[in-house]
Amino acid sequence: MEVRGVIFYLSERGKKLAENLKALLKEVQIFRLESGLISKNWQKDKILIFICASGIVVRKIAPFLKNKLEDPGVLVLNETGEYVIPLLGGHRAKANELAQKIADFLSAKAVVTTASDSLSFTPLDLWIKEKGLILKNPELLPGIMALFNQKGTLRVYREKSVKIPLFKGALEVGKVEEAEVIITNRIIGKPKKQLILIVPNLWLGVGFHENLEEAYLEEAVKKVFEEYQLEEKALKGVTTLDKKAKHQALLNFCVHKKLSLLSFSKEELEKVKALTPSEKVYEAVGLESVSEQAALLASKGALLIPKQVFSGLTIAVAEEDYQLRGKLYIVGTGPGAVDFLTLRALQVLREAEVIVGYQTYLKLLEPLFYNKEVYSFSMTEETERAKKAIEEALKGKKVALVSGGDPGIYGMSGLVLEILTFNRLSLDLEIIPGISALNACSALVGAPLMNDFAVISLSDRLTPWEEIEKRLRSLAQLDIPLVIYNPKSRRRSKQFSKALEILKTVRALDTVVAVVISAMRENQKIYLTTLRDLKEEWVDMHSTLIVGNSQSFFSGNWFITSRGYEKKYSEEYFLKL
Repeated sequence: MEVRGVIFYLSERGKKLAENLKALLKEVQIFRLESGLISKNWQKDKILIFICASGIVVRKIAPFLKNKLEDPGVLVLNETGEYVIPLLGGHRAKANELAQKIADFLSAKAVVTTASDSLSFTPLDLWIKEKGLILKNPELLPGIMALFNQKGTLRVYREKSVKIPLFKGALEVGKVEEAEVIITNRIIGKPKKQLILIVPNLWLGVGFHENLEEAYLEEAVKKVFEEYQLEEKALKGVTTLDKKAKHQALLNFCVHKKLSLLSFSKEELEKVKALTPSEKVYEAVGLESVSEQAALLASKGALLIPKQVFSGLTIAVAEEDYQLRGKLYIVGTGPGAVDFLTLRALQVLREAEVIVGYQTYLKLLEPLFYNKEVYSFSMTEETERAKKAIEEALKGKKVALVSGGDPGIYGMSGLVLEILTFNRLSLDLEIIPGISALNACSALVGAPLMNDFAVISLSDRLTPWEEIEKRLRSLAQLDIPLVIYNPKSRRRSKQFSKALEILKTVRALDTVVAVVISAMRENQKIYLTTLRDLKEEWVDMHSTLIVGNSQSFFSGNWFITSRGYEKKYSEEYFLKL
């Protein structure tokens, strides 16, 4: 949760607390409390945090109050940091969520007073966001939420294709005119104080000639959606024949509209029966109707708009059942201890309903997993882990797939994305970076990676050894530090011996080397040595090696690779204090 805003304080004690919070809320500014600064920062996309008495805050902000949609989030902390009160913007500005985050950071108590939370009602704005629905007329939300808090119920109409569970207190009605909340993908003409929630469950199938332009496609889509009275914001994605999916106009359209893009092979599309087959299309690509077949296959639902023909372009729209979809987080956990998690990783692991991962990594973080579904796998079951995490997310759960180190560096991110791509799955996904072994080991031994460096893994479980050896020989000839992952295991020791032989052949034997075992864990060990004196028995499956270059040296217990500052400045300027 990135926070943009300011912290106001009155006393020196408050100032110290504000500076402490700066470690958590890195983007905020700190000021002594002044009315002029409140006015300057009174913006709806900001958070204002006051460290002083709540009565002072109420009097100070009163002249600037507008309404629920335009006011910023406001939080109040007492000067001892024992209590955090979200005063304004509890849901819209995520002040309630931020209050809990600050409370966790300070070991304080968050005092949440919003009506829906106090009465145990579902916060309607949060429900809308969690379900991925889009507000058509957000100006009505405060009034509808006030009505909900007063009555405890709301009349809701939803399209038949919407399969998500409704919020507690929702009374489903069969007619649009009877509803206070409408969940739809269609244009509702002149609603009277009815909150419209757009459901993004439409797939746009397209077939086109190579001269397609983005503006032409956008105009055609707009015309078709207006004619059939469908909300353009209800578009979830675009789909077509695989050989058309790389067309620049189509890619630009999807990026600018923030739409998923799915493509299918000719063999896959052939299995779907088109509503309006075309002999001309069949002669060109061997398919009855690319737009209809692709839309039906992507949606697994019904065709709402049959093929619409434009010059060099055909469009069809299909509707999928909008079911509860969860979210998959791939969480980098670094060395494994809670101390080395990012705040975002910690937040996700606390909020996740399901945790999936390698048993050793999960054990290190076990205290965080109380009252959660936990699926533990062995070292070689990466594919099983990824599939399980995806399956649970598709059931509508918040899933955290734990990946040691950083998920994008020999981690789980690539495998998950490949499985999603292969299975044509669209899933809400967030990748959370972590401290990789190269970061951890570098920090422990000093500054060995201050200039260009390379990383290579000696594990041949997924990459043939011949390819690894070829890469290592090439890298060894470059005068850059090398980070070596997975150098050796009980069953795989010959590879490291060969790698050491290659390095000794190419690099000077007095090249400095660090061997770091179980970095930042209880059984951590560090050896600082040279290529000549490196002993193979020091290295095991928990080791990472850093091999220096000609500019690397030891200074006491520090491993340093010069970046070249001494070349830019005179020796006296560079070294003298």
